[in-house]
Amino acid sequence: MTASDGIRTPDDTIADFVRNGGVRLRVLDSARADPARGGGVAGDGGPAPVLVVPGMGEYADEYAWLADRLGDRRVVVADVRGRGGSDVPETGYTWEDHIGDLRAVVTSLGLDRPILVAFSRGSSYALGYALDHPEGVRGLVVGDYAARHVGLPEDLAERQLAVKVRGVPVARRMSEHAVRRVFAESREVPLWERLTELRCPVLALRGGARGAVLTDELAERWRTSLPSVALATLPAAGHDLWSRDPEAYLAVLLPFLTRCDTH
Repeated sequence: MTASDGIRTPDDTIADFVRNGGVRLRVLDSARADPARGGGVAGDGGPAPVLVVPGMGEYADEYAWLADRLGDRRVVVADVRGRGGSDVPETGYTWEDHIGDLRAVVTSLGLDRPILVAFSRGSSYALGYALDHPEGVRGLVVGDYAARHVGLPEDLAERQLAVKVRGVPVARRMSEHAVRRVFAESREVPLWERLTELRCPVLALRGGARGAVLTDELAERWRTSLPSVALATLPAAGHDLWSRDPEAYLAVLLPFLTRCDTH
């Protein structure tokens, strides 16, 4: 079983699959469509590869535009378990399981110290991977999220299914089974005290409009817990950081990626 449920996706020419044990994970890989963008393997000397980790209810194809805009840089976008075109296992939706999905993508595709670009709940998976592999990550972008893996009350799963992401309910974006298992197998994992273990540049992006999760208070906590963090606010964005104004998002992201290339 896969997670897609009637969502129209672009041409599949850059899609591929990797495995994390018995779970098949769908990824978009710009190097598959254009071998000239096959950088990011050890010793190639090109720009660092980017591994995009979407949020809850998002799917990889929504980030195909970002791959197009990053030029010669190799961009891989991962559908973690239960999302997009990836498998929907019966169980196995813990924080650690999702981190394992990212590890499988990096290992299977031979990505050399990628820059992780994450959004919303995907940020906690990316943070977990960066903490597990402090020397294996060249940069980390946290998309409107705190330094925690949020424990989700099971009785709120129904509400999550009705939430709309870019006009489409999560119930049409993600398997109901996967949503309910993400809630059932979640637990609170505070990460503020571990941020100093990171060895790469970190950018925390937040929206400045209604709906943003990363409040002023949480932004200050980022500064206190990780003084080296780069914080940026997109004034017109809410929690959805890029869909209304991709250019504003890129204006912050691109200089950070360039900075990470030499890290």
